Amino acid sequence: MNVYPKLGKTKVGYFYISNSMHKSLEQTFNKINYNEYGCPSVGGLSNRLFKLNSLASLIVKFGVKDNEPYYTYEIDTKIHNPTELMHDFVNDKLQVRLSNTGNCVLQFTTPIVFVTDDKELEFTTVMPNMKTENCTYIHGGFKPYYWVRSFNSSWTLKDISKPGKLYFDINNPFISVVFNKSVELEYMEVTEKIKNYFDQSFRVNGIRKNLNQIYNNAKSRRPKRLLDK
Repeated sequence: MNVYPKLGKTKVGYFYISNSMHKSLEQTFNKINYNEYGCPSVGGLSNRLFKLNSLASLIVKFGVKDNEPYYTYEIDTKIHNPTELMHDFVNDKLQVRLSNTGNCVLQFTTPIVFVTDDKELEFTTVMPNMKTENCTYIHGGFKPYYWVRSFNSSWTLKDISKPGKLYFDINNPFISVVFNKSVELEYMEVTEKIKNYFDQSFRVNGIRKNLNQIYNNAKSRRPKRLLDK
């Protein structure tokens, strides 16, 4: 009996939200695991684990001071020009806030969206293999069939009395994802049909708090298919 049966791959596309960053900063998802060992447990994760390298190289320090969250950053000038355009990009992508328990949460928001026509497909973000100090990764995930939205590299402090540091590097991952089934993951150019559905929920969390009704509205407007066969 084969406890790890071979199943077909689910087609998944991903795109970058237009006008959110310079095209040169876009990174490509890469598979993490290759079954070079003939091990069934490794093979069971085939085409399910992927990593994405950071969109910028910088060191971010964040914490709580005078009961207010803050962050500072240092751009790697060997990689980037410290221009106003680059600073605008960094400040647009870094967000900091206090959690419900008073801890500090920092997000490197990613303008990346998964698209699939598989209702059962689910993904979870997991801690990437990157250098950190006094930081804990915040895991998250959802089913992208209905909720076509971006996702983030999110962190909180292990010890709230001390600042945390995150070392983002364009040659190392800042997000890793695991799918609940094997996928054929490919970069895609967004179509008008996908954009129209994506606009149903894009940045709605900045306007509404309780998103249940918004989510149901978006679901009711989804086309039967978003990807080409």
